[in-house]
This record gives sequence, structure tokens and C-alpha cells, in this order.
Amino acid sequence: MKKKVQKKFYYFFIGTEAELIKMLPVLKEFEKREITYSIIASGQNDIRKSIIFSLLKKQTPDIVLFDGKINQTVHGLFFWYIRTLISSLYQLQKYFPKASRLNIIIIVHGDTVSTVMGTLISKWFGLRLAHVEAGLRSFNYFHPFPEEIDRVITSQFTNIHLCPNDWAVKNLKNKKGIKINTFQNTLLESLHMVINSKVNSQLYYKIKNDKYFLFIMHRQENLFNEQLVELLIEKVIEHSKSMKCVFVMHAPTIAVLEKKKLFKKLKASKNIILSERLPYIEFMKVLDRCEFIVTDGGSNQEEAYYFGKPCLILRSTTERIEGLGGNVVLSKNNFDSINDFFNNYKKYTSNQIQLKERPGRIIVDALLK
Repeated sequence: MKKKVQKKFYYFFIGTEAELIKMLPVLKEFEKREITYSIIASGQNDIRKSIIFSLLKKQTPDIVLFDGKINQTVHGLFFWYIRTLISSLYQLQKYFPKASRLNIIIIVHGDTVSTVMGTLISKWFGLRLAHVEAGLRSFNYFHPFPEEIDRVITSQFTNIHLCPNDWAVKNLKNKKGIKINTFQNTLLESLHMVINSKVNSQLYYKIKNDKYFLFIMHRQENLFNEQLVELLIEKVIEHSKSMKCVFVMHAPTIAVLEKKKLFKKLKASKNIILSERLPYIEFMKVLDRCEFIVTDGGSNQEEAYYFGKPCLILRSTTERIEGLGGNVVLSKNNFDSINDFFNNYKKYTSNQIQLKERPGRIIVDALLK
């Protein structure tokens, strides 16, 4: 008698908008091949109204573990994490029956606390775990924190490591599990999918004919450094006298600036445009037109590399190699380096990166095996 093949079940565990964006090529490939999948939303960000769902057949997450507002403090995030993790172990039992667990694959992405949550849930239920964007390392547990720790924990339990380049694969040489080189980050494929999309953006059409730079600072290690914050705000205000600045505001950044009475100074500078966090497609179009970007975001480093934009990373270390030694300058919080970049940013302009491989296709091929 011919043995019946048991169907596999694929669950994408997604916590943030950035994770959903980077998973887009994989989800699109699943839909192209008509493979059923489910999305579990941790609730770290409310992704239910994300514009990314307009690009998918699936219009909303299948399972939402937390539906509410998170207090964006260290204690608030910790309380949310523990409560959501514990409740999910009860909530997800009906989706992961014991008889099917060997045929269930959980797919997590990157380095957020939700990545670790998905990892722990997969191990609790005895499920297989795949990690997209695996193998990135700064080799410093406190920079970036807690992302480096999140990656190390996740790689300890991963069955399928889906790495964006050869360097990332080598970083996992002592780890168990299958290592797959996707050759490029899924983010580049996402970028190609959305860059020509139409967007209804007052900000974009307001500044698209102006020279401007982008400024983003939201990481706790920077916001806790009072001297650095004050020096950077002064630098932004000074440089905005010769070129407009789009200052993307995150909630923790606003709180620190108001506490230090710097928010009013920014609002009083006529060439500084204070913007809330932008939807992904809108942000890509704004980034595409900017002169340069100053940021402490790892994904922004990759995006600037793909666009060939001069990029100053406000970090001591970075877990990514994209653009280093080319268009990307690592500040190491050295103000001489920061000043030099602002004054000589044009020399860091480089060519745009072309999509040679399709990471989404490679990842789905690996998952199906």
C-alpha cells in the first residue's frame, strides 16, 4: 500500500511591521505556488492594518496573540512579553495538536523580542523552526541590545538557518541545523516589489523637489546618552540651515526630546520637518530621494546600501556588513566622525544594488524540502 504523505503546516510568527515587510517575498512566493500558510501576530506592533497586506491575498493575520496598547518602557515591554508568552502557550494548543507537530514549521525573522517568543513557542510545542535573516552578528551582546542576544538565542534552537550571505553562514558554522545561503536579504526583494507602487503621501509630494536629509534616532542606548542626543540635535539644526531635514519621530524619541526640552527647538527650525513613522512604501520613496540618511536602524543601513545613499550609522557596532567601507559609515559615537560625514557625505554615494537572486524563492524551496 502506498504510504500517505502528511501535509506540512507553515506558520509565520511576526511581531513587527519591519518583519512583515521582510517576509513579503516569502509570503508572495507561497501564494504564487498556492501553498497554504498562516500568520501569527505577537502584537508587538499592530500589523493588522499594514499596507503590506494590500500586496497579499491574505488580508489580515490568522492569529493575534495580543490586542492592546503596549507601554513603551523597558518595564512595560517586559510585562507585555511575559504575559503574552504565557497566554500564547494556552491559546495555541488547539492549532498545534500533538499528532501534527512533526509536520508544523514555525518561521521567524530577524532579531526582535517577538523572534525569541516565536522560538520559545516552537520549542515548547516541539515544532520545527526556520529563521529568516539568520547568522547576522555584531559579536557584542550589548550593541545592539537586545537584538544580538535575540539572535544568539534563536540560533541555538533553529532547524533551518536561512542566511542572507556567505558571511552569515560562516557565523553559524558551530550551530546545529541546516544552513541555507539566500545570497541576498529578502529586504532587497521587498524593495523591488514596492518601489514603483503609487503612494498617497503629502510629505513625499511636498519635498520631492527639495534637497533634504533623513534623520532617525530611536535606540535606547542612544537615547540614554544625554550628551550624544544634545550634540546630534544641535548638528541637525545647524545642517538644516542649508538643507531640509525630515526627522522621523519614534515614541521613545519624542519622550526624551520633550524631557530635555529639545522638542521645541526642533519645531522652531523652519527647515526641519517632524514626521511620524512612515508606512513602508512611503518611507522607501522618501529615502530614494534624500541626499543622505543618519540613523541608528539596522534595516535602514541595508536600505541605504541598496539605494547607494550615503548613510551614517549611529552605533558603536553593527550586525550587518552591507555598505561598510562603501556608502555606510559607522559613527562609533565619535563626534569627529559625525561632523566629517555631515561635511563630506557626497563622497559616500555609491551605485544602487541590483537584485540578482530571489531570496523568497530560495527560502520557500528550502522550507518545502
